[in-house]
Amino acid sequence: MPYVLFMDESGDHNLENIDPNFSAFCLAGCIFERDYYKNVVRPSVEGLKNRFWGRTDVILHSSDIRKHRGAFSFLGSVDKRQEFYEAINDLLAGLDMTILAAVILKKAHLSHYGDGARHPYHLSLEFLMERYSMMMRRKAKNVDGYMMAESRGVNEDHLLKNEFFNLKRFGTRFQTDFDNVTNFWMEKKKANIAGLQIADLVAYPIAAKVLRPDLEQRSFEIVSGKLDKAPASKGGGVLGYGLKIFPQPTFEHFTAFK
Repeated sequence: MPYVLFMDESGDHNLENIDPNFSAFCLAGCIFERDYYKNVVRPSVEGLKNRFWGRTDVILHSSDIRKHRGAFSFLGSVDKRQEFYEAINDLLAGLDMTILAAVILKKAHLSHYGDGARHPYHLSLEFLMERYSMMMRRKAKNVDGYMMAESRGVNEDHLLKNEFFNLKRFGTRFQTDFDNVTNFWMEKKKANIAGLQIADLVAYPIAAKVLRPDLEQRSFEIVSGKLDKAPASKGGGVLGYGLKIFPQPTFEHFTAFK
């Protein structure tokens, strides 16, 4: 059964002017079996939109939701907000998906590597491709999948596609063969791709939890249960499998992700 990975980011890739209030970049990937995505995920997302708006052309965007902007202005009502957040959490909890996420701690990355610090999005793509390829090989032989990201502009898209094809051609230190990752393409936000919207909803709580491990949030509790895990023989943890934090922080920082 082919897989599809949808990915979206939280935070920006800027290393020159790092926001002190959100100094991480997170790229999250949500993986579905292709037929399950068509038959279950898309209808589920459309059902939620019909419930709250009576139409399906609304784009679920984490930033707009948190700030009650645009189509989400109704979230200024406490009762409506509670109802909507519960519906989003129920949607995420009910989906059969595997999550991969890479979180780049930008200050530490820049401090450690200086002028050699890699572009956070490109580095995160490498981390996700490695884990996606290895996850599919753990699932079964002769399983493959493709990837979709949100378009961010002509130049950014061109650079990211080059990064993908370079990874396909040369591999990485830990993964020399990406033959089972078959294709990569991008769509604009207005294309209203359900999988990209799910990835957007997933990315923020992961980044926020890495930055503030003591923060309690229901959305992260749901998301964390879907992060890819190591085999039981290797401890069954998510670090290094479903979640890559880079550079690796101190052990104390890891306790929320065991």
